[in-house]
Amino acid sequence: MENAVANEQPVATVLLVDDHPTFREGLRSLISRLEGLTVCAEADGESMAMRMLASNSPDLMIVDLNLQDGNSLKVISRARQAYPALRILVASMYEESLYGARAITAGANGYVCKQDDPDILVRAITLVSRGKTFISEKLANSMQEHSLDEKACQASDPALILSNRELQIFSMIGSGLSTKEIAHQLHLSTKTVDAHRDHIKRKVGVSDNPRLIRRAVEWVLSL
Repeated sequence: MENAVANEQPVATVLLVDDHPTFREGLRSLISRLEGLTVCAEADGESMAMRMLASNSPDLMIVDLNLQDGNSLKVISRARQAYPALRILVASMYEESLYGARAITAGANGYVCKQDDPDILVRAITLVSRGKTFISEKLANSMQEHSLDEKACQASDPALILSNRELQIFSMIGSGLSTKEIAHQLHLSTKTVDAHRDHIKRKVGVSDNPRLIRRAVEWVLSL
C-alpha cells in the first residue's frame, strides 16, 4: 500500500477562464481524460479569474480572449506578475496572427486556436502544463520579424499602433460586424464602441466610417 502511494504521480491543477459554459464543459471533459491533470476551478471574467487564482493556486490557467468582464490580456499580465510559476495557455477563437504575439508578450506560455484539431489542443495543454512553450512556427517567425522591424512598421501596422481593445474592434469591423453587434459580443455600450472607432480612425489615418471599414477589411483579408 505504501509503495502504491509513493508511485502516484502528482496531479497538476487547471483553472479554466472562458465566458462560454459549453466550451468550459468540453474542455473539462477533455482534461479529465488526460493523465496528471485535473480542473480545480472555472471563471468567466477577469475579476472571477483573479479570485480563483488566489483561492485555488492552480498550476495551469487556460484562458480565452473574450471574457464577461475585463480584458483577457490584462488577466494574463496580472497573473504572470502575481504568480510567476503559473503556466498560461491561451485557447482562442481568434487566429494567432491577430493576438498571438500580444498574448505571448503579456506572459502566456502558449497560444492555440479553438478551431484547431482536438489533438493539437491536447498537445498544447500537455506541453504547457509540463513547463514548455507551445507556439506555431509561423507565430514564432512573425514575432521575430516584428522584433526586427517594429520601428519601421509602427506608422502603418494596426497590430502595432492600436491598443488591445482597439485592435479587437478593428478586426471585428473588418469582419463585417456593426457597432451594435460588436457592443453585444464585447459586453460594451454602443457609445463606448463608437468612441473606440473614433480613436481608431485617428490612429490609422482615415477621416470617416466608410474609409475605416475599407481599411479594416483590407487588413483582415491580408492576414
